[in-house]
Order: sequence, then structure tokens, then C-alpha cells
Amino acid sequence: MKLWIKIFLSILILSLSALTVSTAYIINQNHITSINREQERSLGELELIRISLSNSLDFSGSSTDTLTVIMDRYGEYYSNRGISLGLYTGGEYVYNNISSLDPDTYKALLSVKEKEKIAQIIRSDSQDYILISDLIADNAVLLYARDISEIYESRSNSIRLYCILLILLTGFLGVFSYLYAKWITRPLNALHRGAMDISSGNYDIYLSEKDKEFRDVAGAFNQMAKAVKDRTQELEERAKELQVFIDDLSHEMNTPLTSIQGYSQFLLNANASEEQKRTAAQYIHSESRRIKDMYSKLMVLSFAREHNIERKMYRCEELVEEVRKTFHHQMLEQNINFTKEISADYLKVDKTLFHMLLSNLVKNSLQAMETGGSIHISIYSQHGLSKIMVKDTGMGIPADKLEQVTRPFYRIDKSRSRQTGGAGLGLSICSKIVALHEGNMEIHSVQGEGTSITITLPD
Repeated sequence: MKLWIKIFLSILILSLSALTVSTAYIINQNHITSINREQERSLGELELIRISLSNSLDFSGSSTDTLTVIMDRYGEYYSNRGISLGLYTGGEYVYNNISSLDPDTYKALLSVKEKEKIAQIIRSDSQDYILISDLIADNAVLLYARDISEIYESRSNSIRLYCILLILLTGFLGVFSYLYAKWITRPLNALHRGAMDISSGNYDIYLSEKDKEFRDVAGAFNQMAKAVKDRTQELEERAKELQVFIDDLSHEMNTPLTSIQGYSQFLLNANASEEQKRTAAQYIHSESRRIKDMYSKLMVLSFAREHNIERKMYRCEELVEEVRKTFHHQMLEQNINFTKEISADYLKVDKTLFHMLLSNLVKNSLQAMETGGSIHISIYSQHGLSKIMVKDTGMGIPADKLEQVTRPFYRIDKSRSRQTGGAGLGLSICSKIVALHEGNMEIHSVQGEGTSITITLPD
């Protein structure tokens, strides 16, 4: 059942129930009040009749005929006022003009005792009567009866009138409840429409926050829609990046595998000289090494993505010296001048990842220079942040390609990368490591002059 229907039925049922209960209570109280008022009136009239009879008759000494004559006179007088009288004495009725009722119906009234009165309401032939008995002498019981059907008729008329009003009120309350239920659930309908739009792929949803009651919910929904949109776009971008990564990886793996397959087939089938076999073996060795290097760097990327870094304080001098020793022989072979300028004492980093970071930056610099040139590493603090800069005098990066160099497998000069064994993963690894340290990396380069990479890390 829809919420607006529940609200509609709840309002209608509760309103009508409360109205019915309260009206029934009022009608019943009015009826009881009227009965009590009629009872008091009847008691008062009976007391007047008893006093009058007591003054006019000696019940113990008067004969039955005398009592009958006197009671007949009283009965006629009060009959014109809607009152019926009866006198019961000596075990029989001396006088009784309560003709509309069967005497058996009020037989219990004859057992009244001295100084008390018995009242009873009796219904006969759609008429209602109040009867009161009073012991006016040792053996004489006076009966009083009056028609009070108007009281019950008034109650019946009130009930009929309420039933008519109830029909009208049901229609009025039905319309009111329907409109109110629709109005109060209007924000929920807006939420439902928004949710349906989001489920169909439309994330540009904005709900009005004008209604005070709905402002918080609408604001939360708008934030959720924006978060879903951003997350969806992020997942789509990651999916595209992953597809590009897979395509690039397939392409990069195909070339060395083709070479290995071709040269291995040449060694198996051709009647080659020792020199040709040696050359083929060298190609197979170099291409297999390229594949291994690619695999190692891909594992580093995976490690950088999943590794829970443990940042600790390490001496800057030791971190740089370890990297220098790693590439010492290669820098001697290429006649590269290595310099450092360290003004900071410590860096708070993950040592393993930071070693990977500096190693990849230095290796990229070495690949950018054939022979001669220089590499300079500087570490310093600035405005509460740690700065690490690796600068070389290599061939540089074209300005239009600076934004793409951190993409996996992206290479500026593919022919040169083939010669140096590069797979285009170095800067991609570096950007991932910097991101894990919650830092940022800036690349400045002038083609033909060199490249400077600055890394900023929080202390």
C-alpha cells in the first residue's frame, strides 16, 4: 500500500472515529441528564400528590369506595397533565389508570418500603414511561407514571442527525485527507522520481531545498546524487584507463615476444654460423630481459597500489646515498656528473617506496642522456613541507606531452625507448608513490635543455 493511501486512510478513520466517539458520548450524557431531570421532576410531583392525599384521606379508616372516589378525582386531574396514578392497598388496586402498561411489568414497585421510593423506566408499545412507587400508609402504595418518550425520541433524532452529518463529514474529510496526503507526500514523490532518474543513468538531479521540513532530506539526496555521479564518472575513467593499460600492455608484450619467437625459430631451423647464432641469442636475451623489466615494474605498480605505507623518519643523506650507489657504475659508463644539495635532515617516508621513487627518477634521467650531462638531487624544507627535486640536463620533454608522461606505457620517443629498454612505466610508478604519501609531483622541462621534477610531501 502506498504511503499517501496510508496517510489518507489514517486521517479519515481517526477523524471519523474520534468524532463518532465524542458525539456518542455527548448524546449519551445529554440523555442521562434528561432522564435524571425527569426523575427529579417526577419525584417532586409524587411528593406533592402524596402530601395532598395524606391531608385529604385517612387511609386506615376510609372505605374502599371512598378511596376510589377520591383517587378517581385526583387521577382525572393529573391525567390532563400527562400523569397516571394508581393506589394499591389490601392486596389489590383500589384505583389504577395506568392503562397503557401491563400491571405485571411494574409489580416489583409494590414492594416499596417506608421512607423510600422505587423508580423504574418501562418501555411498552414504543412508548417509554417512568414509574415511581411510594408507601404512603402501612398498607397503601401510591404509583406514579408519566410518559417520557420525548426524551428517547430526542436521543433517536440526535443519532439520526449525526448519521446524516457523518455522511457529509465523510465526504468532506475524504477530500481533505486526500489533498493533505498528496501534499505531505509530495517531497517523497520527488525523491522517488529522483531515485528512478538515477537508476536510469541520469545523475543531473537537483531537488528543491525551499521547504523547511524537506530541506535536510533534499540536501542529503542532492549530495548523494552528486556523489553517485562523481563515483560513476571515476569508475568510467578507471575503466577507460584500465582498457588503455591492457591495450598498451598487449602491444608492448607483442613486440619482444615476436622477436624471441622469430630468433628462436631461426636458431632451430636455419643452418646459421656461430656469429649468427650468437647474435640471435643476444637478441633473445635482450628481449627477454625487456619482458622481465616490464614485469618487475608492473609488480611495483601493483605493490604501490596495495601497499600500506609506514612512514617513518629517515636521514635524507642516507636515502640519497643508497640511490647513488645503485647507479654508480652506470653513471661512470655514461660519464654523468652526480651532485646533491641536502639542507633537510630527515624525511618522513616509506623507505622502500621512496627508494623506488628516487631510483625511477634517476633512471629516467640516465635514459635521457647518452654520454655526458649531470644529475642533481636537492632536498629542503619550505613552509612546513618537504621538497625533493631531481634535475637533469637531458633531452627534455616537449611541452605538449608533459600531461601524458605519467600515463602507463607512454613514451616520448619509442625508438629510443627500445634502445634503452624503457617501457614507459617509470613516471607512472613515481606518481602513484607520491599519491600514497599524500603529496604532489610537478614536472618542468625544456626540450633540449633538461627536466626538473619537484616532489612536495607533508612533514
